[in-house]
Amino acid sequence: MKELTAKPLSANGATSTFVRSGGPWKINFYANANKELAMAVDSGTNRIDLSKVNPVTAVFKDTTVAKVKEFFAKYKADPRSAGTPPESAQLTAFGVKSIPVVWWKFVACVGFGILMAFAFEILTDYYVSLHKKPVQELGAVATAGPAPMIISGFAYGLESSVFNVFAIVAALIMPLLIFPVSEYGSYILSFYGIALVGLGLLTTTGFILAMDTFGPISDNAQGVFEMSGAGHTNAEGARRVQLLDAAGNTTKALTKGFAIATAVVAAVALFHAYVEEGHLAGVGMRLEVPEIFLGMLIGGAAPYLFSAFTIKAVGRAAVQLIDEVRSQFRNDPGIMAGTSKPDYAKCVAIVTASAQSELLGPGILAIAFPVIVAFGFSIGKPTTTIAGVEYNLYGAQALGGFLAGTILSGQLLAVLLANSGGMWDNAKKLIEDGLHGGKGTEAHKAAVVCDTVGDPFKDTAGPALNPLIKVMNLVALLMVPQVIKPWPTQVQVGITVAAAALLGVAIWWSNRGGLSDMHGDGGNDAPAEAPAEA
Repeated sequence: MKELTAKPLSANGATSTFVRSGGPWKINFYANANKELAMAVDSGTNRIDLSKVNPVTAVFKDTTVAKVKEFFAKYKADPRSAGTPPESAQLTAFGVKSIPVVWWKFVACVGFGILMAFAFEILTDYYVSLHKKPVQELGAVATAGPAPMIISGFAYGLESSVFNVFAIVAALIMPLLIFPVSEYGSYILSFYGIALVGLGLLTTTGFILAMDTFGPISDNAQGVFEMSGAGHTNAEGARRVQLLDAAGNTTKALTKGFAIATAVVAAVALFHAYVEEGHLAGVGMRLEVPEIFLGMLIGGAAPYLFSAFTIKAVGRAAVQLIDEVRSQFRNDPGIMAGTSKPDYAKCVAIVTASAQSELLGPGILAIAFPVIVAFGFSIGKPTTTIAGVEYNLYGAQALGGFLAGTILSGQLLAVLLANSGGMWDNAKKLIEDGLHGGKGTEAHKAAVVCDTVGDPFKDTAGPALNPLIKVMNLVALLMVPQVIKPWPTQVQVGITVAAAALLGVAIWWSNRGGLSDMHGDGGNDAPAEAPAEA
């Protein structure tokens, strides 16, 4: 029930009190969405024996204080001509005991958020830093070729995902211990504490932004240095710039871990708001309910399909760019001879057009998936009556399971992609620094292959999962009031079919034309004198 006012009220405007030993006590009125009223005795930290109080037990409905006063004035003058009194209703009386919350509990939740940020930074630094065991091991196995390097990097990425989940759980479980349900009666303060954990996490935003900015600056600095040609005559300068770029790769990975953590914390807070808005707190979301379990399975699959969309998009853009570069080299020999310049504008146009057009599929997926689950699982389901109002809660429950699956698999996959890509990139930098033969060796070629695989992982799919988690939770929260309405079956079927059709368009758009079809001139690069059996 929602508190309307903490001020004592009565029909004649005077202060009303409960009279008992130790009183008088303040009255609070509470009302729910159906305008049902209740009266509460606010006794602070004390308990009240309601059998010893004499409350006002009726309230006038659908009227005003002026009209009530007018009726009683007429009744006092002439009861027979006063007419029909305003409609009244009986009030339920109950006692309210206040439990004060000490300030340090809120500060502690913020502090755990700051510790969570440090935990993520330490874990990410261990797995991605140039001088830690995982990257050192990847550099060593590069001498055996790209396959062992990919296997080791993927394994370390999987491992890092697990420990990042442990760090999140350790931080988010603290508000549950600080604000126990047995003491405070509900999870309201616990979820407020979780929001404060997110606030503590965000207190490090300035530091995170500085690290995030340092990464692209150092990366571009190396690019400018290489394009200037100074590296051919200044080997030590080239090495220093490469080390700077490696440090930038590490800081970028650290900020990606921070972004993933904030996405999960925000999603947990949004999830609680969704549960309240969908009237699911009372009915719950038990996993033995088939709709909830199936929704969770679909939600767990959504980040994988989203990642497939984004990685394919990078592949298509890369193939178009490679073909354009090869075409320019083939048609203008002066580029390699240094007598003419490449047409950079065409390359920029290809990348820009791809970046804009490839947003269609992932954008549709983030909206269509929650709609399909919410309305699809509502079709033909019975309604549930809550406070005299009928709701169809099956779709909302399935969507709750969907969100839970999305949060879990999205977090695990985002850390895997971000950290594995960062490890492969820094392992290449390690070899370029002179270890295991340095540039031009087979180890360096293997590292370049792994870095190429890791770029769409760490720069596209991994970071994109963070907004996906938030967007899906926001979409669910915004549409849940419509989901729980007992819509006609035809409306539910129509919405589900329309959303499924849009998702089908997104899947088709992501799979339009194979990469081999786009790469039509690949055979032109083969040497003319190559033997047929080759």
